[in-house]
Amino acid sequence: MPDRHSHAALAAIVNIAADAIIALDDSFRIVRFNRGAEQIFGWSEADMLGQPLDRLLPMASRAVHRGHVRTFAEGPSDARTMADRREIAGLRKNGEQFPAEASISRVTIDGERTFMVMLRDVSDRRRAEERQRLLATGGWVLAASLDVESTMATIAELPVPLLGEWSLLELLTPDGCIRRAAATHVDPHRHEDTAALVARASDQSSPELPFASALRVAHEAEAQRITDISAWLDANFPDTASRTRAEALGASAVLLVPLRAGGRAIGALHLVRTRAGASHVREEVHVADQFAGLAALALENARLYQESRRAVRERDERLAIVSHDLRNPVNAVVMLTGAVLSRETPAGAEDVGIMGREEVEAIRGAARQVDGLIQDLQDVSRISAGRLRVERRPVPAVEMLKEAADVFDPVVAEAALDFTRTFDDDAPLVMADRHRVGQVLSNLLGNAVRFTPRGGSVSLTAQRQDDMLRIAVRDTGPGVAPEDVPRLFERYWQAPRLLRAGSGLGLFIAKGIVEAHGGAIGVNSEQGQGSEFWFTLPIV
Repeated sequence: MPDRHSHAALAAIVNIAADAIIALDDSFRIVRFNRGAEQIFGWSEADMLGQPLDRLLPMASRAVHRGHVRTFAEGPSDARTMADRREIAGLRKNGEQFPAEASISRVTIDGERTFMVMLRDVSDRRRAEERQRLLATGGWVLAASLDVESTMATIAELPVPLLGEWSLLELLTPDGCIRRAAATHVDPHRHEDTAALVARASDQSSPELPFASALRVAHEAEAQRITDISAWLDANFPDTASRTRAEALGASAVLLVPLRAGGRAIGALHLVRTRAGASHVREEVHVADQFAGLAALALENARLYQESRRAVRERDERLAIVSHDLRNPVNAVVMLTGAVLSRETPAGAEDVGIMGREEVEAIRGAARQVDGLIQDLQDVSRISAGRLRVERRPVPAVEMLKEAADVFDPVVAEAALDFTRTFDDDAPLVMADRHRVGQVLSNLLGNAVRFTPRGGSVSLTAQRQDDMLRIAVRDTGPGVAPEDVPRLFERYWQAPRLLRAGSGLGLFIAKGIVEAHGGAIGVNSEQGQGSEFWFTLPIV
């Protein structure tokens, strides 16, 4: 009696279990198929009794799985649990494959060897993991590019096939119309059809349609599940060609997801399922809304970056035009003042003219200063755009350094500074653009003279370090505050404590020139103890 009760209780438990419990005989044919198995696989117990277990597996994995079962049957172990092996694939009656976890045990019942298989459908768990993976990876994948076209394509691709077999991204234009931006399909052979949908984009949607089109959904707060496919096709594919292609791609359910950035609508994403009877569950709607937030942020960032790049290009173009136009009158001033100064005055006579020589010299110096500023602005534009050109050739380092130092001898003398030069006469050749390196030296020496008090000293040194020549300009000026050092080479930046006028471009340009040579530039400074600005050039 107790045995009958135990068997009855066990049979009841097996029958109500949500997992599939399948009993196999010694030849691996099904002798028991519980209700859980019927619900998971779609077959009735009557259909499966006497059938081989292979019938519940995809064709590609049957031979391998058959070998595993036979190995287990002849092995020493009486059980293999779900934790002992990775997931397998099951096959439903309708041909759909699904991920599953399975356990198997070997028992002897009434003297006959029987195998008990327990199988659990993990489709829901797998889909939940994939949805979380989409959100976890979607953010950094979308942030990896600031190109608008690339970002639009990524937004259309990432949710496929998890949230639909194909997708269509539509964006609002500044005038309030809809522009199809990107589309993709899970089947690579259908990409031509989705690309054609984008190419034949409609400029607007009809507001009279009884159904929310992408234009209206873009202003909604949450995604909308759409099952009226005919109305959706009417709203979004009014022309015959695009509707024919959309119908060919297939649609059984659509999730229309609004894209919003900064509180304003920017577009909508269509996520389309094609399997008959398919729909979007509540969890998928929630994930789609979260993904749309990431997508909208990425699009807005890419758009702002593109606009900033466009603004920089336009600024550089205007700067080039202004620089060119300014240079003509400046050159005229230089030539005219030069002509005035070159006139000979008769012996014993005083200079005659509206302006005296000193005034003309002042005008000429101002014109040269303007011309230098224009050159600096042009160089900044080239460096910022990565177009600064240097023509590197083997140059005798000592000859180049002496040339730059000689120019500053009268300036240093007028400032009452001690000027020393320390470099070997047999210093090596360097790969350099002589004119450009002269700009760097002129800037560093000019700063040293400008910021060093009378009676101080300035030095120019060159020393070989491996395959580079290190050139340094040291002064005994006020030095640079530690908090100012990181910003010294930024464009337009000037240390406020120095209270000296200037454009703030010199060190930025020097850095650009040195780096274009393949060298490095830096500063060593201690407040109150002077500064050492150095840079390196490659040795031939």
